[in-house]
Amino acid sequence: MIRLGYACISVKTKNNPNKKTTVAQLNKLEPQARLKKLRHILQTNFFNLMDLLAYNVDNHIFLYRLPSEFVPLATHAVAESWDWAKEFAWDFQKAGEFIRSNGIRMTAHPGHFSILNSDKPSVVASTIKDFQYHARVFDLLGLDDNSVLVTHVGGIIDDKASALERFAAHFEQLPEEVKKRLVVENDDSSFSMVDVLTLCERLGIPMVFDYHHHKCLNDGENWVDYVPRIIQTWGTRTPKMHMSSPKSEKDFRAHADNIDPDQFIEFISPLAHYHVDIILECKNKDDALFTLRRELQKRKMDVEATASLS
Repeated sequence: MIRLGYACISVKTKNNPNKKTTVAQLNKLEPQARLKKLRHILQTNFFNLMDLLAYNVDNHIFLYRLPSEFVPLATHAVAESWDWAKEFAWDFQKAGEFIRSNGIRMTAHPGHFSILNSDKPSVVASTIKDFQYHARVFDLLGLDDNSVLVTHVGGIIDDKASALERFAAHFEQLPEEVKKRLVVENDDSSFSMVDVLTLCERLGIPMVFDYHHHKCLNDGENWVDYVPRIIQTWGTRTPKMHMSSPKSEKDFRAHADNIDPDQFIEFISPLAHYHVDIILECKNKDDALFTLRRELQKRKMDVEATASLS
């Protein structure tokens, strides 16, 4: 059985845990007013998170990607004097209790500015700091290592082999709290399923297989042949994959608003004997998930676990 989830934003509800501010806005404020604004935003994000998680549970959604901006500007110098983890310890505790008691799996996908295989030390340092922030949020929520941080290999810069070697070398610099959560996804332009799978097997970390990305970038491999190896990288953890449909043949790499049900059935058929969590990456977010459910029901297909797997 599988579980379906969506990324960050619900389009069916008005409250989402992604409220934020900018450095420019904060720099206009005195230090105390700055802290007050940051506290207000994080408190709002906690309120919205609890509402959204309850909505997800009511709708049998037990997989959710937390927005990276949940703690506003957490890694920026403008907020370095703010001990948000201490001030909001109770909120983290209560949110974590709800997540765990309902068997919800939370994941995160640090932004595209976080590039672990960069050849610039400053970029690597900021990437590690960003990964540490995400890992700290999940640690404060008391979540196990199924709450993963998804990243891409990064850029090629010179040649692919060197780029992969840099990723492996910089991975060794990561603190353990990040290493235990970091997983790597195949992308749509540089690093294929085989590239990433080989890297993950070498490092002993899980691989997130993205079906759409594989359609964009491959060397003719049948991804189904690699499923056992991909699943094996997860060990005792529940494998996680990504699914999206292309916007059009002309704009193939872009995500469509919804999931093509025929493509989805083609994707999940080889996964019938596995427990897999699948994030739907599409413009219509949770509404796309509901639309897909209706399409599957029309086909009398019962593929989704409608309860948590906790």
